[in-house]
Amino acid sequence: MSFWQIDLTTRAGAHTATSQGAIGCFIFAGLAMLGMLILGGAAGFTTTEGITAVVAVGLEVVVGLVAGFRMRAGKGAFWGIATAALLAFEMVVKIVTLTGLLGLVINGVVLVLIVQGIRGALALRGDAVFDDDDVEVFE
Repeated sequence: MSFWQIDLTTRAGAHTATSQGAIGCFIFAGLAMLGMLILGGAAGFTTTEGITAVVAVGLEVVVGLVAGFRMRAGKGAFWGIATAALLAFEMVVKIVTLTGLLGLVINGVVLVLIVQGIRGALALRGDAVFDDDDVEVFE
């Protein structure tokens, strides 16, 4: 099955989706960390522009890590939505400035993973009943 087609009718499928979303969030945080080092290094870590870049991108890293850890726990839909919004904004900036077209493709794949994780986390909320829950009664 493709990574963009996830089965949310079973509890195992929803957990798989949140695991994929967590991986996407961790990739987002790693790419943001790399961007923080590049932007901060290019502007200079002691200049106002460098410090601003490090702080702004550092917040992206924190949001991505929190979302990743929450999704690993089967939760974190709202943190995932925040991460997806940051990633979508980053993609829009790349399209408008016509820079980083390879990065745009990578961000698209990561966005698909995060959205699948959000769907899985929303499916696991509350007292969700899945098809495979009924099977455990007869075992």
